Amino acid sequence: MSGDDGAGFDVTDRPAPREPGGGYGLTAMRQRVTRVGGELAVESEPGGGTAISASVPALPGGAG
Repeated sequence: MSGDDGAGFDVTDRPAPREPGGGYGLTAMRQRVTRVGGELAVESEPGGGTAISASVPALPGGAG
């Protein structure tokens, strides 16, 4: 799988290994969101673009 570049992609494809320093990619984004108890959703289709959303739980007592 290559980068999206606004063209969309098949979300069932396995991502290609990235070179060191090549960016975070969807796998790392998902890992970071999961570590804080959240979820990452990816919607995409070839020729249709991509939408990524992350949701994380609110901090007890508000932020800060």
